[in-house]
Amino acid sequence: MVVLRRFVIALSAAMLLGAAEPSAAARDAFLRGESALARGRWDDAATAYREALADTPGYPAALNGLGSVLFRKGQVQEALTLFRDAAKADPGFKMAWFNLGYAARKTGDAATAAQAYERYTELEPGDADGFYGLGESYRQLGQKDKAIPAYQAYIAREQRRGEQVWVRKATEHLKAMGAEPLAVATAPAAATPSAAPVAESVTSNPALAASRIRDGDALMKERRYREAAFAFLDASHADAGHVEALFKLGNALAVLGYYGQAVAQWERATALTKDAAIQQSAKENIDRARAKMAQAGVSPQAAGQAPGSGPVADTTRALARRAYEQGVQRIASKDFSGALTSLTQSIQLEPMLAVAFVARGSANIGLRRYAEAAADYQYALELEPGSASPLYGLAESFRAMGRMLEARDLYERYAASSSADVRPQLQEESRQKAARLR
Repeated sequence: MVVLRRFVIALSAAMLLGAAEPSAAARDAFLRGESALARGRWDDAATAYREALADTPGYPAALNGLGSVLFRKGQVQEALTLFRDAAKADPGFKMAWFNLGYAARKTGDAATAAQAYERYTELEPGDADGFYGLGESYRQLGQKDKAIPAYQAYIAREQRRGEQVWVRKATEHLKAMGAEPLAVATAPAAATPSAAPVAESVTSNPALAASRIRDGDALMKERRYREAAFAFLDASHADAGHVEALFKLGNALAVLGYYGQAVAQWERATALTKDAAIQQSAKENIDRARAKMAQAGVSPQAAGQAPGSGPVADTTRALARRAYEQGVQRIASKDFSGALTSLTQSIQLEPMLAVAFVARGSANIGLRRYAEAAADYQYALELEPGSASPLYGLAESFRAMGRMLEARDLYERYAASSSADVRPQLQEESRQKAARLR
């Protein structure tokens, strides 16, 4: 499941109704912690969260963020205490309850996990992940009468293609308990918004999204369009249902000449909002972009060219490709730190270059920076959903992080892939590794 990716993300203080209002200094420190945590810089994140708590004791979002860091570092009991404190400080803080449930379940405390997931599903009845955790907790407690409707509620809500392995597991548990997989859920499935049924629940970090949107706005004013696109892309990852992030990402891509991708972002934004003004503006942008595509004959994307092939300066593209090739050469010679520097330079020059993210993921794995590697592979998949290389890299990252079930699913997907970049030798290795993780 995608729960661990969501697990490490805290929520903005603005979302914490009823909680103590943090000072400006505490909020700034919290945002630094969020940014560091999203990039896998755990020590920097912990320092920033502690600064926020020193300035505003009991700040729920900072408690939750620090708990996320400590959990990832293996300090589980300390993390559990922080999650409890965050939930106590603000009983309506959804993510604190989710994190408490997740951490408790991973430590074998099914009773605490069940209580936390019960509260979370009350607060967020449309989220599939909460019901899966609730079903697992009840099953571990031997409470079949409660586990069955929780699993059924999960199956009724889960629509993400990448999560079907968990649907199969929930179905197996239900059959073992003598229940039907698709019985009516305990809460109406319609509670999940129809415009974006599940993607919105994958990530929820409005504070980081807002921060990166501000960065993108400033970069657009400076005409640093590629860097602005990268900032808006960050924002859309931080909060998958953020209409403003998607709309502005479309704007930046259009300026760069990526009309096909721009249209896709505006269409996503349109589907997520009922604001007539935004819908009309998106429609006008889409019409203009399609006219530009027709005038040019075809866009680089429609022609099947790789990201990075758009109408940017030849010198810029050449520098990006040179930095990418240098990074690959350094990986081959096991100079992973040097490769990281080169590949980061390539990405800064051409933020839509998917192969550079894949290569940087490999450099991060070489440095045992598995969280950073996973983030790079996930970006690459966003840019090229049909590619296979990021699947294998992400599987390796998750396996190193102890996320075995997710790793197995990714190995299986790589083994079954028919993508042009798939390698038969790695497919066989993937089959073997998936079998060992069963």
